[in-house]
Amino acid sequence: MKAVINNINIRGCEPKENKNGEPYLLVRFEDETGKACELVDKDMDRQPFYKRNTDGTLTVDISIGKYTTIRIIDFTVAAE
Repeated sequence: MKAVINNINIRGCEPKENKNGEPYLLVRFEDETGKACELVDKDMDRQPFYKRNTDGTLTVDISIGKYTTIRIIDFTVAAE
């Protein structure tokens, strides 16, 4: 299932590796109320877009099973 998170403000991102050595980005952002959140993006090519104070829209994939997983699948920078 896909969901869209509008009006977010990027606070930064941190490249990491999982226990299998696969890289991912830990993206930190705030919603329009200022609530801090973190999500995973496995597309390392999006790292340049996750600059501090960048506003935009996240598209996430939500997988519900034994555990719920939410991952970023797209990021669109807001028009100025």
